[in-house]
Amino acid sequence: MEAASQRSVIEYLGFRGIRAIPRPSPDLVRQLAEYAPPDLSDAMNGAHTLDPRIRPLYSLRRRIAGPAVTVAVPRAAFNIIKFGMQQTRRGDVMVINAWGISTFAAWGGNVSKGMQRRGVAAVVIDGAARDPEEAEAVDFPVFARAQATATPPLDGPGEVNVPIACGGVVVNPGDIVVADANGIVAIPPAAAAWVLRQVADLKQRHAKLQPVLERGDVTGIDAIVDSLGKQGFAID
Repeated sequence: MEAASQRSVIEYLGFRGIRAIPRPSPDLVRQLAEYAPPDLSDAMNGAHTLDPRIRPLYSLRRRIAGPAVTVAVPRAAFNIIKFGMQQTRRGDVMVINAWGISTFAAWGGNVSKGMQRRGVAAVVIDGAARDPEEAEAVDFPVFARAQATATPPLDGPGEVNVPIACGGVVVNPGDIVVADANGIVAIPPAAAAWVLRQVADLKQRHAKLQPVLERGDVTGIDAIVDSLGKQGFAID
């Protein structure tokens, strides 16, 4: 029985789709969406922060947040991506690992329109996308590593709703993606309460600094200068 079970797993690795995934509460998503990705990144000590080269395909003036529906397509197989689209619900964020491929686009204007009408919040692609003007026309946020012109192949291997790599970060189905023009983070729901406490504390500390910054002061400089002097830094 064990050998048969192992064989069945091996048969489907690299070519499988999972429909049912856990999703965090909409309230938790809304709470995290109140904070900019750089603040959330700082709260997590830089963890769960995607490569900043994955950027909005067009000028984006708002923030998005939602649970991740994950897709991994090593050859950008579009039929696998379409199966991933079918698994989305209103408010989700599709996160696609297309292996950084930039010779053709894993995403285009037609699917931007379709996903916007479906209520999907955004798509994040470690690969290329195209048709920025069409995505902007329907106000559908597309984040991608590159812009390309050619269409991808229809068929090929891929997986949907499994842990994937995107922008150097492991993203699991149901992770809370928060993204805007400043960057992208993917927060495990189990850590969300802790992250919210950390980022609230961070914002309070920043708020206390504002009067000092308004005066043009550099906080803590005396202690830094003393430390530099002890290290042999020449101060005239």
